[in-house]
Amino acid sequence: MKIGKFVAILLICYATSFSTAGASTTSPQEASKFLDTLASYALNVLRSSDLSFEAREAEVRGLLAENFDLPSIGRFVLGKSWRGASDEQKKEYQLLFGQFLTQIYAKRLGGYAGEAFKIVKANAYGKKDALVLTEIARPSGPPLKAGWRVRNSSGGLKIIDVMVEGVSMAATQRSEFGSVVKSHGVDGLLEMLRLKVDKY
Repeated sequence: MKIGKFVAILLICYATSFSTAGASTTSPQEASKFLDTLASYALNVLRSSDLSFEAREAEVRGLLAENFDLPSIGRFVLGKSWRGASDEQKKEYQLLFGQFLTQIYAKRLGGYAGEAFKIVKANAYGKKDALVLTEIARPSGPPLKAGWRVRNSSGGLKIIDVMVEGVSMAATQRSEFGSVVKSHGVDGLLEMLRLKVDKY
């Protein structure tokens, strides 16, 4: 099947491996279908000539919010600082983090150009998850290989980690946020996120 920048950009979205109480085992077959459906829908949105750039952005923001477990991703990215944050800080952080993630990636999707995307295989991963392996052809260079970790939680199937060439994308964001918190505290991170959200 074909898909463009949406999948390429999703490959650098933030997610991680975390425990979800009450989650059931995730079927690799269902995870593969889930990802295939997500990619197909995204492609239809990005190819639509009836939608403005802003409308496509809004659709993609909704798609991200629905199919990535943003609250859990946000908690992981904040790391140990999550436990020390006040309830008010946590609430604002989750709101800003969700806006930041969905805005920045939705904004980058306007120039859809189309690359070849295929699901290679899907396997069980750990005790609860499934890992869907994919390849994205690029105009130059070898295909970009990525693994999408999917978990069946109480909210249904959600992407909880994306590993590009073996590297978890959430780990990078966690390191960046950790540096900000170390230098400026949680309030400094919130201010940074406010500025980024306002910018977009």
